[in-house]
Amino acid sequence: MVLFRGDVKCKSLQRRTSISVILPSDNIHFLQDTEEIVPKPYKTLYLLHGLYGSDDIFLANTSIQKFAEDNGIAIVIPCGENSFYVDNVNAHAYYGEYVGQELLDITRNIFPLSDKREDTYIAGFSMGGYGAIRNGLKYSKNFSKIGMISAALITDDIVNYTSDDNVLRSRQFYESVFGSLEDIEGSDMDPKALIDNCESIPEIFMACGFDDFLYEKNKDFYGFLKSRNVEAKFVDAPGEHTWEFCDRYIKEFIKTLI
Repeated sequence: MVLFRGDVKCKSLQRRTSISVILPSDNIHFLQDTEEIVPKPYKTLYLLHGLYGSDDIFLANTSIQKFAEDNGIAIVIPCGENSFYVDNVNAHAYYGEYVGQELLDITRNIFPLSDKREDTYIAGFSMGGYGAIRNGLKYSKNFSKIGMISAALITDDIVNYTSDDNVLRSRQFYESVFGSLEDIEGSDMDPKALIDNCESIPEIFMACGFDDFLYEKNKDFYGFLKSRNVEAKFVDAPGEHTWEFCDRYIKEFIKTLI
């Protein structure tokens, strides 16, 4: 297994930004004197962190590094700041374009990653779950499967937010990210609108805990997917909005990729 952490320069953000990359490489068991060769190029999961996170947060809070090694899959984790992985035109911070296209181009040029759609996946936790569905659909030509763990499907609600010192409830914060909140519905930041306008919808995996404050939003979105006959799986299980829940179900999603 190889773990790379470093910076890349990207046009979409007009700056350098950090990424973490897990490569299965050759799994050498020194004590047993055995070696498992993982065929190249590698299947690849682009994994998006949540609000307040960074590219190293999955490494610190989950066992995904060992799981990727055991299952022969590469994982690329970008730093998405608090962007919700959408394109902020005023700041010239095109995070959607970055994770949907440019990051794939950059990492495929550096690492032995497959460029096939059927070998390329996107997933995320919380804010990253929203980023995964938004960009997995907008750039559906690049991704064959989307994983949403406790996804922050809040774009229907934030239009009603007012001033608040807490970022999670702050209308000013969401306006700085999405622009005019009244314009989200029907746009490329509205997952439901993207579903209705996507010609080749990737397979969708969802998981959310019963006690998660986002549970009803996830349940509603799954109902919408079924109403549109979209191929999707929704796992609702005991749990809250925690790393323990994320660790369990991001690995369940990875099992579907093998």
